[in-house]
Amino acid sequence: KGLCSLFKSVAAFAMQGMQQGVRMQAIPMYSQPVQQNLRSVDDDDSGSDDDHHVEETEQLCENEDIYDVFIGCLLYDLARYGLNKSRGRGTCKRFFRSAAVFLVMLLNMAVQVYIIFNVQRFVSSWAVGEARSAYSDYEEHMYSSTYLNKNGMHRGNAGAFLPERFESLSDDEKKIVCQTPLSQPAFLMVMLGVWTLNNFGELKLSFLQGYRVLRLPTAGKGLSATAEETEEGVKINSVSMGMKVLTVVFVTIPRVLVTTVLLWLGCRWLTATQSFAGVILNALALGFLVDLNSLLYRTVMPRRDVVDAQKTCVAKNERLEPSIWAYSADLFWFALAVVWVWAYVFHLQRVLNEYNYDVAAVCNPFLDAMAAPR
Repeated sequence: KGLCSLFKSVAAFAMQGMQQGVRMQAIPMYSQPVQQNLRSVDDDDSGSDDDHHVEETEQLCENEDIYDVFIGCLLYDLARYGLNKSRGRGTCKRFFRSAAVFLVMLLNMAVQVYIIFNVQRFVSSWAVGEARSAYSDYEEHMYSSTYLNKNGMHRGNAGAFLPERFESLSDDEKKIVCQTPLSQPAFLMVMLGVWTLNNFGELKLSFLQGYRVLRLPTAGKGLSATAEETEEGVKINSVSMGMKVLTVVFVTIPRVLVTTVLLWLGCRWLTATQSFAGVILNALALGFLVDLNSLLYRTVMPRRDVVDAQKTCVAKNERLEPSIWAYSADLFWFALAVVWVWAYVFHLQRVLNEYNYDVAAVCNPFLDAMAAPR
């Protein structure tokens, strides 16, 4: 109990320091606005943790990607139309703007799907074939008796492993088989963990973006939104069912599907890469696919669209009470990443079916000798 009280006191002190830093920080012209305005509210001076909470107000568009710009701009234009601020000729301009942003968003998805398809066709499938062939040759050489698995590759029978045969392999053959990522499960799991967290971050943003729109009250017909003007821009009070359907069908679901396929493809490619250095380089190469929407945001999105999207906000009615859950809820994604990586490496991967984990024992001395200074 004493440790929990101390932890809460330190967290409250840190939160006050963060608030002071936010108030004192100067904001450059082209920097992203402060994403969250946290206000400490004390109902009395008792200092009780039960009376101390944090009230959060959030922007609808707080991430630098084209998905937020599309949703933010569309809602901003619908809100301005509802407030009679952009009717007449302005309606055509804002319709053109929303259509242009929508096309850029579709272009981003199309490019991602095209690259994913061709990575699977020209890169990943070849890497998987080479990995299977190399490990099959290794199994056939290192075992006195083998069988063929469902992929037609050799696998050693239990009790037939002959480690002394490793020395009869050439140095090139040793390098190939010893740098199979599955030969060092810890290294592979760390790299897959980093890649998984990268994709889970995209999934988290996808769900959060959809939730912010879906939780708004439903009102109106077609594509419409009700709002009120604020000093910063407009605050969305409600949206129509059509707007919610558009968000889910054209933004949330495609974004989640692309990210999920990319996660699986990346794990498969990294597991099949026949080089430890190649695993790192391929992970970096895959990263740009996840960040493609941010790239288009920085290079294609007009500054006016970004500003209008950032001026669109929604009221957040929930309170963040100081609690263990409030401080650790986002760790769910880390725990899920750990479970996914473990399950993929030991149960779900189909790069090397029926992998015997019989490489590390004979390869570790060889790798140590190769890494030793000369």
